[in-house]
Amino acid sequence: MKEKNIAAVVMASGFSRRLGTNKLLLPLDETTRVIDKVLDRIKEMDYAAVAVVSQYDEVLEQAARQGFAAVANTEAIEGKSSSIRLGVAALEAMAANGQIPLPDGMIFFTGDQPLLTKELLTALNAAFQEQPYKMIFPAYDGKPGSPAIFPMDMAPHLKKLQGEEGGMKAALEQKERIYYLPAGASWQNWDLDTFEDWEKIKLFYCNLSREHVK
Repeated sequence: MKEKNIAAVVMASGFSRRLGTNKLLLPLDETTRVIDKVLDRIKEMDYAAVAVVSQYDEVLEQAARQGFAAVANTEAIEGKSSSIRLGVAALEAMAANGQIPLPDGMIFFTGDQPLLTKELLTALNAAFQEQPYKMIFPAYDGKPGSPAIFPMDMAPHLKKLQGEEGGMKAALEQKERIYYLPAGASWQNWDLDTFEDWEKIKLFYCNLSREHVK
C-alpha cells in the first residue's frame, strides 16, 4: 500500500498576552529558542510540506531558513482559527500550483510545544497510515493534546472555524472518526503561556532530560 502523504501546519500567531513578550522567541538554552526547537523537530520528520503561519517577521524568517512555507497572518487578532484556515489554504495552494501532491493528511502543531519527541511524531504518522480516514489525536494521561492529524477531506470543516475555535471543534462534528493515540510522557504536551511555564520547560530541556528531547 502506498504511504499516505502528510503535510504540516505550524500555528505561531499568538499574542502571548500573559507573558507580555513573544514566547516563541524565548531561549531554551544559549543557542535555541522555543520556535527553533519546534521547527527543528518538524524538519526531522520529512513531511510533504510545512506551512508556518505567523504574524511575526522573526518566526517567518526562521521558517524560510528551514525551507518551509512562511505564511503571514494579518488576521491574527481573530484567534487560533485564523492560523488553521491560512495553513490549510497554503497547503491547498501549493498542491494546486503543482509544488506538492495534494496531502492525504495534515498535522497541526502549536509553536510553543518544544518538548515533542520524534518517537511520538513517528507513532502519530504510523497511526494515520493504518487509519487514514481517522483524525489522530495524541492522548496524554488520557487527555487529548497536540499535534493532531486530520485527513484532507476535513479541510472544508477546518476552514469554517472562527475565533479561538481549534481543530477539536471540527473533529467533534464527526467524533466517530476520532482516534486517540496513547502518547507516553505527558511532558511532551507542555506548552508555554506564563513565565513559570517557560522556567519549567527550560529547566527540563536544559538540565533534566536533554537526552529525551534532542
